[in-house]
Amino acid sequence: MYTGHTGAVDSAFFSPDGNTLVTSSSDMTVRLWGTRAFSDLDTLTDRACILAGRSLTEQEWHRYVPHGVAYRRICP
Repeated sequence: MYTGHTGAVDSAFFSPDGNTLVTSSSDMTVRLWGTRAFSDLDTLTDRACILAGRSLTEQEWHRYVPHGVAYRRICP
């Protein structure tokens, strides 16, 4: 069963080893998501869209995505 935030996701960060995605929300919760459960990048981006409820804005993209990666809308 999917259990996620009930409010907007304010931030998301990967752990240094890349095995955990940490998200915080306006609902005052922090969630830990094991990335090993994701079999491929498409599944990971689908989960990120579900958590965030939207794509990153271009400004957010440039802040959080490594430099040199061109902006693109990920979520439908």
